[in-house]
Amino acid sequence: MNNEQAKRVSRRAWGGATAAWVVAGSACSRRKARQGAGDGQLKVFNWSDYIHEDALAQFEKQAGCSIVYDNYSSDSELETRLATAAGSYDIVFPSDRALAALLAKGLLQPLDRERLPNFRHLDPQFLAAPVDPENRFSVPYFWGTLAVGIRTDKIKLDSADSGAGQGGLDVLFDKRNRGRITMLDDMENVIAAALSRLGFPLNSVASDHLAAAQQLLIEQKPLVQAYTSDSYRDRLISGEAWAALGWSGDLLQADAELQSSGPSGARVKAIVPTGGTMLWFDSMAIPKTARNVELALAFINHLLTPKIAAMNAEKVNYATPNLTARTLLPPLILADESIYPPPETLRRCTWLKDRGKDIEKIERVWRIVRQ
Repeated sequence: MNNEQAKRVSRRAWGGATAAWVVAGSACSRRKARQGAGDGQLKVFNWSDYIHEDALAQFEKQAGCSIVYDNYSSDSELETRLATAAGSYDIVFPSDRALAALLAKGLLQPLDRERLPNFRHLDPQFLAAPVDPENRFSVPYFWGTLAVGIRTDKIKLDSADSGAGQGGLDVLFDKRNRGRITMLDDMENVIAAALSRLGFPLNSVASDHLAAAQQLLIEQKPLVQAYTSDSYRDRLISGEAWAALGWSGDLLQADAELQSSGPSGARVKAIVPTGGTMLWFDSMAIPKTARNVELALAFINHLLTPKIAAMNAEKVNYATPNLTARTLLPPLILADESIYPPPETLRRCTWLKDRGKDIEKIERVWRIVRQ
């Protein structure tokens, strides 16, 4: 995958075919080939455009190995690959939702914390997540928020930031933006956004709250250009869409591309709703079928190295859970509230909960909205 293709792939959902590329020095590859298949080779399965290329190259040189780096397009693809042992990957990067499913099916193995001395650099607030409270199976990689992307040359920020303290969300329901709005093709997060705008808890499954969210989304539907989790970046860049519900890092990447190749003065502003939004996190984990566990642990520790973590964070425009790495980031990035929301906003944000059987209530609302 070349850099131009990578720019157009959403971190959270990608509709294209799985891409694969191999990063390997020829001398290293020849040396390891003599040792047998799989020896000295680290097989990585990750979202697209979600790591700095130098982080891979440096680890290859440091560990004297080769890396096979494959991309997956969705949580379900990751789960299927691990359930069928297809690819025999050594390290994966599941989302919080995928992590819960992989743990429930016993597809991950416990981590040897003694092999991860750089674990100490992690921010305690991103440890002990409900899905893995002791971090026995996972190590935080990046986190971010559900956000609203706005083309500032099409929509004035003062009008986008109005509405009962729900700054950013009102623009998605404004009739003046008819046909220029995209929403994620993601039932839980879209319904959470509607609940937030109505002032209800984002994880609510109360019947009256969901009924109100359903009505709001039905009223919004004629305004929506597309429900998409993979093309909203391109639509914002091209100007086809003026406002989009999406992931903070994707929106910042869209802004960077627009500044480099779009019309003068055109920007994509990522706004984290001040009334609260969904937080998400991605982790590093080792599948039960991994062949090179020691190498996988060394790679996780490598990515936890503050300089590497900081380099990664600058590359992908997502927030690092690595406290020490944050001290190495440029002040401009740390001051960007779309990446690192201020404490008062962060306190109003929440993680997506496992709804259990109540997920059927969310599914029912989504079917009605999308019919």
